[in-house]
Amino acid sequence: MKSILMVAALAIASLSVVSAKSYEIVLTNPALAGQTKLAPGHYTVKVNGSNVEFRNADNSHTTTVPVKVENGGTKFGFTAVDTKTNNGVDQIESIELRDTNTKLEF
Repeated sequence: MKSILMVAALAIASLSVVSAKSYEIVLTNPALAGQTKLAPGHYTVKVNGSNVEFRNADNSHTTTVPVKVENGGTKFGFTAVDTKTNNGVDQIESIELRDTNTKLEF
């Protein structure tokens, strides 16, 4: 009986990983996410533990960047990228994820 419960728990856990939600963003200028430079373009963003994966829709190149995941009190109505320009370079400060209370801090 215990082995059946363990198998069921593993199956449910694997489904949650497989169905991890992704979010779409567009960068109009080159930008730094942490120390990683991202080219302008359309990206799919997926959170994987304490990392975020940026997948470029144009060339399917995936870049993984460490991130601090923050949970706020209210859900965000849309996905938003907060940037600041530092010495002429756009730096991504955070990304708010639509329909969640999750904010990714770089």
